[in-house]
Amino acid sequence: MNPPPAKPGLVIVPSTAKRDAIIGGIIGLLVLAFVGYGVMHMSEPVTGNKLTGTVVEKVFTPRKESQVSFDGRRIEGTREIAGEYLLKVRVEAQKRTYEVPVEQSLYDAKKVGDSVTFLRPLSEQGGG
Repeated sequence: MNPPPAKPGLVIVPSTAKRDAIIGGIIGLLVLAFVGYGVMHMSEPVTGNKLTGTVVEKVFTPRKESQVSFDGRRIEGTREIAGEYLLKVRVEAQKRTYEVPVEQSLYDAKKVGDSVTFLRPLSEQGGG
């Protein structure tokens, strides 16, 4: 019977040169800086989709309804809505008037002639 084959000896790798360690460190720092830059710019709000204009008319359409909020499979809460609250806002930069649906609290707080900032309608937002 033959003896089992001998295991190969340990392979000794020469130590890494300083040059390789410096290159690896620089690449690591560049990747970290790139990721940090991306995270910082993702947290900024999108400014191009906001419009500011002047309220030219307040419109309330009575339409009593109940809104039910769900959280997973259970009901979170219900609330009664008296109707639809709209502010007609004139944006001079766009040379047009927008109908902006708002909550009752904002509707009550604003008067004709007040300034209001709102998001551009989804149909006009770029990239989507």
